[in-house]
Amino acid sequence: MSGTERLETLGEFAVEGEEFVYPKGFFLQRIKEEIYRCNRRSQCFLWFEIPLKGIVYDGLRLQSPSNQIAEKNAKILEIWKIAVQTMLSKEYMGAIGQNRDCLWCLYTNKDLHFLEEIKSNIEENIKRAGLSEYVPATLNFAAYFYSGKSQSFVQEENRLIKNWNKESSFLMVKRVSIENVKEKTVHGIYSRFLKRFIDILGSSLGIILFSLVMLICAVFVKRALSKWEAEQKKSGKEPPQNSSVLFKQIRVGRNGKLFKCYKLRTMYPGADKEKEELKKQQETEDSSINRGPTFKMDDDPRILKYGGAFLRKHSLDELPQFFNVFKGDMSLVGPRPPTPDEIKKYEAWHYIRLAVKPGLTCIWQTSGRSDIDFDEWMRLDNRYIRERSTLGDLNLKLKTIEVMFNGKGAS
Repeated sequence: MSGTERLETLGEFAVEGEEFVYPKGFFLQRIKEEIYRCNRRSQCFLWFEIPLKGIVYDGLRLQSPSNQIAEKNAKILEIWKIAVQTMLSKEYMGAIGQNRDCLWCLYTNKDLHFLEEIKSNIEENIKRAGLSEYVPATLNFAAYFYSGKSQSFVQEENRLIKNWNKESSFLMVKRVSIENVKEKTVHGIYSRFLKRFIDILGSSLGIILFSLVMLICAVFVKRALSKWEAEQKKSGKEPPQNSSVLFKQIRVGRNGKLFKCYKLRTMYPGADKEKEELKKQQETEDSSINRGPTFKMDDDPRILKYGGAFLRKHSLDELPQFFNVFKGDMSLVGPRPPTPDEIKKYEAWHYIRLAVKPGLTCIWQTSGRSDIDFDEWMRLDNRYIRERSTLGDLNLKLKTIEVMFNGKGAS
């Protein structure tokens, strides 16, 4: 390294005194472990990403070969070095990671107020060096934040992050998830594009293969709706107009993104309005299964007669979600998409399941579905996110076919 002292090495780790500088793969693994640790304990952390732009970090000093620096940029370089050295100072020192073109620094148990402290310190050090008037508007470093907090805290933090990014000229903040970490690896990028390719191919094939089945199911739903409407009129009630065979419901996708989830209708129109009353009734019943914020009821009275229960038992009502997969809102394999009212009641550790795209099937669907407690369901989803792979996804798809035939655990 021209212009710098050469580092000693221990295996793949750069060493300076007693400090380790993790290489990219090990540092990102450390971040993943930190996410799960913080998630379990409702703790937070910050992860800074510092582009090097020709600067060399030797574990102690930031240097750049003199032939790469023009005289007119010397003051900007000095400002950049002051900012970075402040972030990496002994006062704030966290776990360090290094890639070919950037540095990473992990600060555990630090929230957004920690950013304000670092920013103030950077500004003070730049002022002390007499360089305040030379600070460029583009002097930005990325800060990734994981809160491990409940939904009410997340909403407040989103407001703080939005305001911070409007006003800050040093650190731009973005929320981080397991998927964000995975996508920073070559394997992760490859896997992400491969999974999307498989989703497009698989959903296209599913639409073609099951188009006739969906059409037949739609005819049966239309017939059931017609009979229900006739019963309503006979009892003197006016049924809703334009009750569609295709039911569209707002669900929560990756990183909280809302989308319309497609299903064949298996309940009569307006059934959602009775959900809260039925949920209260369910809560008074003695049940050995903890449903959490979800609503699953055996012999739900809202289900359409003449085929609705059959479609639900064999998951035929979910076949239109192949179109959601093709659009990119969902994946073939992933945690089932929750409703907005459900995630409002999530505990902090439940939110990891929102780090990936929801799917048609996952471990929960192939392990008993409604026969499983809610917390165990969440643990299965978290396990999928930790262990997911292309072969693992294929295995879950094959198991799903078996579950569709036997209808085990459906409600």
